[in-house]
Amino acid sequence: MKTVPILNPELLEILNKFVPIFEMIEFDKVAMETDTSRQDEYCNEEYKNYIMMQGRQHSGFPGAMVGCEISAEKFSCSDHDLWQRIATPSAQIKEELQAWAGTRNNALSAVYPAGGYISWHNNANAPGYNVLFTWSSEGDGQFDYVDPITKEHVVVPDIKGWQCKFGYYGSYDEPNKLMYHAAKTNCLRATIAYMFNPDETGKQMAEMLIEDISES
Repeated sequence: MKTVPILNPELLEILNKFVPIFEMIEFDKVAMETDTSRQDEYCNEEYKNYIMMQGRQHSGFPGAMVGCEISAEKFSCSDHDLWQRIATPSAQIKEELQAWAGTRNNALSAVYPAGGYISWHNNANAPGYNVLFTWSSEGDGQFDYVDPITKEHVVVPDIKGWQCKFGYYGSYDEPNKLMYHAAKTNCLRATIAYMFNPDETGKQMAEMLIEDISES
């Protein structure tokens, strides 16, 4: 997994349009898990080892998450006005971002409250090259992963504002490329992720995007 500096001013202008949307979410009105007390349980070493020992029995999906998807088809809340203020503009900004990035495959658009998390998993069910844009209100959070080669547990601290990470998530047919990962936060946090196909064309497209992201 590689951290990529976001230097492109046009990209930052687009990304920053998301921030007011993240900040207006009223999590108590959203249909989602809200128990933040189990953050450590699902993001600790014991649970990580449990998921890794499952091998192919692990589906690839996270088993637990305190956060919500803001895509129109997945964002669900009890306040229709709030739904419109979140889902409609976020869809428009994602279209703008996808046009800039040259991709249509938005793999994730999740927002986490303070205490939020996504449990250890590996996305082996959806292999490919991933570009993750993460925003943090205070930088009080982290992204954890297991290096596929060294098996080292690596912690990538969040920073206040936007951060980008790039890496390949392998399938079970690529045991040396499996990317076990989790994330947690003690402040408002969001991730907008894009995935490219697990082939040479996908790799080239992802690498071109990375070059554009770090171009000032």
